[in-house]
Amino acid sequence: MSPTLIPDAGRLRLECLSATDAVIRMVVASTQQEAPCPVCRRTSSRIHSHYVRTLADLPWNGVAVRLQLTVHRFFCAAEDCRRRIFAEQLPSVAAPYARRTIRLTEVLELIGFALGGEAGARVVKGLSMQASPDTLLRVIRATDLPERETPRVLGVDDFSFRRGRTYGTILIDLERHCRVDMLPDRTAESLVAWLTAHPGVEIMGRDRGGAYADGARRGAPDALQVTDRFHVVANLREALERLLTRNHGWLGQAAAALVATAQPAAVAARAPAVRERGPPRQTRLQREAEASRTSRLARYEEVRALHEQGMSVRAIAQQLGRSRQTVTRFAKAETFPERVPRSPQCSRVDRYAAYLRRRWNEGCQNAAQLWRELRAQGFTGSRPAVGRWVRRWRTGRGRSGPPARDSPTSPAPPTIRARSPRQASWLMVLTPSDLDPEDQAYLEQLVQLSHEVATAYPLAQQFGQLVRERDQAALEPWLGAAEQTQLPELVGFAAGIRRDQAAVDQMLLTNWSNGQTEGQINRLKLLKRQMYGRAKFDLLRRRVLHAS
Repeated sequence: MSPTLIPDAGRLRLECLSATDAVIRMVVASTQQEAPCPVCRRTSSRIHSHYVRTLADLPWNGVAVRLQLTVHRFFCAAEDCRRRIFAEQLPSVAAPYARRTIRLTEVLELIGFALGGEAGARVVKGLSMQASPDTLLRVIRATDLPERETPRVLGVDDFSFRRGRTYGTILIDLERHCRVDMLPDRTAESLVAWLTAHPGVEIMGRDRGGAYADGARRGAPDALQVTDRFHVVANLREALERLLTRNHGWLGQAAAALVATAQPAAVAARAPAVRERGPPRQTRLQREAEASRTSRLARYEEVRALHEQGMSVRAIAQQLGRSRQTVTRFAKAETFPERVPRSPQCSRVDRYAAYLRRRWNEGCQNAAQLWRELRAQGFTGSRPAVGRWVRRWRTGRGRSGPPARDSPTSPAPPTIRARSPRQASWLMVLTPSDLDPEDQAYLEQLVQLSHEVATAYPLAQQFGQLVRERDQAALEPWLGAAEQTQLPELVGFAAGIRRDQAAVDQMLLTNWSNGQTEGQINRLKLLKRQMYGRAKFDLLRRRVLHAS
């Protein structure tokens, strides 16, 4: 039906129209001379009386519209009907007892599902419609959800309502790339109940969580379980991270060894230019960081002392008031796990570093003049930013100057940062072609320093290769090699693979992956955060499952 001035022009007649700056009022009346009884469904043409309904309609050119709709009351002609008088219904215009038209409700529904309550109410107000955040949420809750067929290939993964506390489950149709349902928790019982109520799942993609594996076995025993490739590789990376955390000292030693061997000529060339000075003055942030490290070191030594006395992790955590994860990490670490400092943020001035260095060595050491020259080259930053950048070259304030004027191209001494256990574990998992030269050099130095890393690194690369190439025949030899290393982290990872080997085998034999489920979870997180504190399960479920 094409849009008209009034809703359902075939059943309504416009009798009068008045307009002000604030509102447009239309007086309309029903043209129907008979209507069915809502109870017995018999049609009656005996008019009893009339009454007027006031409805909000879509605005015109930014002006609110109100309909004064006159409808009939009829006598019911059936003697056995309990309803003697009934009001005429216009389902194409407005729902019973509604204060707005159907087409306005559809617009509010669209805005509510797209933006939620608070943001949607702001948009509605800007469009000259009236609806509070609670009204938009009621519209969302009153909307019927689309019916989904039971998927043949089901993807299952968890998401957090509150990270580390409460979790839910999202179900995805991996063939149709659409959301199927959501569960309020991530227990096996909830998944079993859903699978029992929706028979027909033939393949189920999941992560390596035990609850989902158990739920799939009980709820769909004939379904083929396929674990996700990314999660398996991520589990290996976590095992390598535990290995590196246990021997945290290797990470700093590898960085120190690279600094001592890389670019010795550059270090020697710049050494005479550095003046002997006393210890630098610490800033407030540096003092706070030092105090935090001292506190962490004391906790580490306390945990190690209690652990060597034979106390369990649970007992140590209760006695010290620390989490079990922290106590476990400290107890397994043979050296104090230093925190890796954050990488310095890049400045917009950095891209002009070569030009600034050349001009400085030529004798132009005025920050304002340098800033004007950079502006002529397209620099969009401020003059103070340039001043702060060249300030480190000014001597006499505890800072060393730039390279000597007769050697403007002499390289700076190398600065190689130690990686954290998490960062270093990713270096061991990624292919060498994906690493930059500095990461490759760091990893090679780490392998040379540590026998355990030298043992684990080739196994990590072999596992990544067999996953990428779907080489199921290579899995069993790899598990045997990992078990023979005697490294507890790799032995534990191999044991976990064996417990879930049927699903891991299918991961290598089929093309199904749970990757799109992770993308749907990202969308879910966006909706959840967009709803501020109103993301209750029923409301979140409706917004996630609504077709968009």
